[in-house]
Amino acid sequence: MWKKITYKKLFLAALVGNTLVVFFILVLKSFLPPVVPLFYGRPTGEAQLTTYLGLYIAPGVSFLITAVNMFLNLWLEEDYIKRLLAIFSVSVSVLTAITVLKIVFLIGFF
Repeated sequence: MWKKITYKKLFLAALVGNTLVVFFILVLKSFLPPVVPLFYGRPTGEAQLTTYLGLYIAPGVSFLITAVNMFLNLWLEEDYIKRLLAIFSVSVSVLTAITVLKIVFLIGFF
């Protein structure tokens, strides 16, 4: 299946980026408080907070988006759309990394 995917390097970059974010959270979990702010769209207060395990939601969703885009890449015929899916996967991975890094550096005890 991997051989049929076009733009493998972009999808691989997205997967590696997401894996690095998960590894980053694992390494720095001892520096994080018991609750972290993640849900900024909710009202101010406890509704925005989650445990540090909630930080895994962002890379998990990014992995899911990348997997769906890889499946669509196999199914679609048009090269332009395949390229857009690959670039979108990398973009989501980069934005996820930025979000998690900003949260960790904002509230981490370093």
